[in-house]
Amino acid sequence: MKLSAPLKRDALLAVCSLAPPVADGACAWCAAELPARRRTWCSDRCGDAFWANHWWSVARSTAKRRDRYRCKRCGTRGPKRPTVAAHRTRAAYLKAMRAWREQKKVGRLEVNHIEPAAGRHGQLSCVHHLDNLETLCLPCHKEHTAASRVQPATEGVAAVSASSARGRPRA
Repeated sequence: MKLSAPLKRDALLAVCSLAPPVADGACAWCAAELPARRRTWCSDRCGDAFWANHWWSVARSTAKRRDRYRCKRCGTRGPKRPTVAAHRTRAAYLKAMRAWREQKKVGRLEVNHIEPAAGRHGQLSCVHHLDNLETLCLPCHKEHTAASRVQPATEGVAAVSASSARGRPRA
């Protein structure tokens, strides 16, 4: 039974550089023949690979795992969450959790889009491909973001000041 309305997933697969050309009866990710009772993916592995490259929350966790929870630029590790088994008492565990929450505020790892996402985080998008993502610590991410904003910001300021100068009423 085919759905009449096209899905966003199908539109994305039609233009995605990682997916093979769309063919009936073939896996949308690897182009292998579809087993009985499967419609889009030949296996869960192919479906997982699609989501890991197109949906932000899955791509983010996959990129961190791929980079072994280290900053790609400076090698810093993020703070590791304490486990209950590593502490003898509940009070010791809770103390470790409070310390971890404080460390996480300044020492967490973030995933950066090399080609900016420009607000497409909540959408299925090829901008979330794993080759476009890198894991960075907070200081490296701030440095990267500031450097990428310098160029466009100066161009935008010149354009805004020129348009506002033209739009001012003459006295």
